[in-house]
Amino acid sequence: MNKKEEFEQLENLRKESNSLRERIEKLESKPRKILIDGVRGSSSTFPYTQHTCKVEGLDDSISYRRRKNTIKKLKRMLKAKEAKINKMIVHIEYELNNIEDSEIREIIRMKYEDNLSWIQIMHRRGYSSEDTARKKLDRFFEKTV
Repeated sequence: MNKKEEFEQLENLRKESNSLRERIEKLESKPRKILIDGVRGSSSTFPYTQHTCKVEGLDDSISYRRRKNTIKKLKRMLKAKEAKINKMIVHIEYELNNIEDSEIREIIRMKYEDNLSWIQIMHRRGYSSEDTARKKLDRFFEKTV
């Protein structure tokens, strides 16, 4: 795997991590069902008048428990992905030490560590076109392969 593919892998891991986070939030935001039922009863003393009592409770069905387990599993997966992302960021920083051109180092940091778009990089670097940073990075990767 070349350097460009490693950097792009970090970007893809971040997208996957965000997708997992959204799935977790969606599952957690689903409200728990409130179940209501009525039972007939009577008073414990004479004249033993019958009346209806309303009983309320939260759903604890199999589907709710499955959803809860799914959330736990997704959170574990998310934690593992975030650990992998942090490990890749450290690796990228190590790789950046070997790059002579400070402009290229900064573009790589902005694109792959800070996860900025080409337009945001253009504004931060003061380029006249969003293609400038992308082309500089492409030329760098072509030279290093």
